Amino acid sequence: MGSIALAPTLPADLSGPCKLLAGPWSKVALFLIAGYLCMSRSFAYLGLPWFSIYIGEVCLAAFLFVGPRTKQGPWLQVAWRARRLQSLKRVLLVLLCYGALQALRGIFAGYPPFTAARDTAFNYYPLFLFLGIWVGLEDADFLRQAVRVLAWCNGLYGLAYVLFLSRLPWTMPGTASAASPVPLFSEPYGSAVALLGLLAFEPKVRRVWHLFALNALVMLWAQVRAEWVAFTVGLLLLAWCTKRLRQVLLAGSVVLVLLAVMSIASIDLPSPQGRSGRISVGHIVGRALAPINKSAASELASSSDARIFAGTASWRLLWWSAIWREVHGSVLRTALGLGYGYPIGELNPLIEPGTFIQTPHSDFFYALGFSGWLGVVLFGLLQAQIAGLLWRSYRITAQPFGPACWIALLAASFFEDFFEAPFGAIPFYLLVGMALAPALLVTRTASAIGRQIDAPATR
Repeated sequence: MGSIALAPTLPADLSGPCKLLAGPWSKVALFLIAGYLCMSRSFAYLGLPWFSIYIGEVCLAAFLFVGPRTKQGPWLQVAWRARRLQSLKRVLLVLLCYGALQALRGIFAGYPPFTAARDTAFNYYPLFLFLGIWVGLEDADFLRQAVRVLAWCNGLYGLAYVLFLSRLPWTMPGTASAASPVPLFSEPYGSAVALLGLLAFEPKVRRVWHLFALNALVMLWAQVRAEWVAFTVGLLLLAWCTKRLRQVLLAGSVVLVLLAVMSIASIDLPSPQGRSGRISVGHIVGRALAPINKSAASELASSSDARIFAGTASWRLLWWSAIWREVHGSVLRTALGLGYGYPIGELNPLIEPGTFIQTPHSDFFYALGFSGWLGVVLFGLLQAQIAGLLWRSYRITAQPFGPACWIALLAASFFEDFFEAPFGAIPFYLLVGMALAPALLVTRTASAIGRQIDAPATR
């Protein structure tokens, strides 16, 4: 058994001389992260939507078949042999096979084959981990730079989206057959990641206060409650990891300051198109309170808006309850679920008949509904493997962004469509892949030139 040092900037999992043939994959990863987190659904439809060919699948296919190479073969094969990735590889392989099995179950049950095949994205999106790991090993500082780029892009685009882009009537070309209209400009989802990244990577937040305030403003005004949950959970873990409680509290207080400024300035603007309520302190706080206490929310926002805020939560709870009952209707369904392609939207009586929705806005119930408790366990094992590698990376580098980002987005996935959607899953796996890359190093100095990775010897 042995391990070797790769060429100057990128260690790899091989023995013997191994010089990397660098390519533009870092730029591809950054393009995908910024694009998906800033423009979400509209970016996901880039490609040839007329033929159901989208940018995420194109990039994944390119990475798998013509991706980065080392002297000892394609990077994916090299990474697949890494000792510290063995457990993750086994879980991922079982998850991929299980996804194929669920697609076959759905097809044999008479569900639309295309829908059944498309639902397997939940199982194959984790392959983007390997692209993230490649980028993280190639440049240890790239993740910090990517966070800074994301903070600028998400902040500027998000502000433009809230103020006027969301009200433009344009839709993405070739999406007429989509389940719902796909706007040319969709809502930003990158605020929580940008804020956590700025806190983790910037030793003095006051130097980037403008970026922090801009992204906090976008997070408040976009009014995506799952993102509020993500930021809160990630912030708590960040505070625990860094022990810099004063700095974290100071950064968190920026949100309160923004709300105070909005209140003093009596800001009251229309919400982005497609979202109820208004952009005001009362409506923002009311939206947060509505799922817990609708009457309290009614005192802050109008009764009709508070009813809508609470209704979106009730809409989900009703659907999740129906999925739970349907799955636990038999032993087979409890174990294996309903199979990919199953019209899960029909379980929600509040969804208009004929409306095609395949995600219950919770990845726990997505996994449970389509693939049963076995699918939930497999996905949980995958996340546990990722968490273990992220924690090892944190102990090596003392950089807490990886664990904070992982737990923040995992928390958000319980209340939104995430791991089955490219705008959630792809940037997640790219970011955590970059963050866990140091966990593969043999040496404990993450910035050393000629770093090494623990790997099996090759003959």
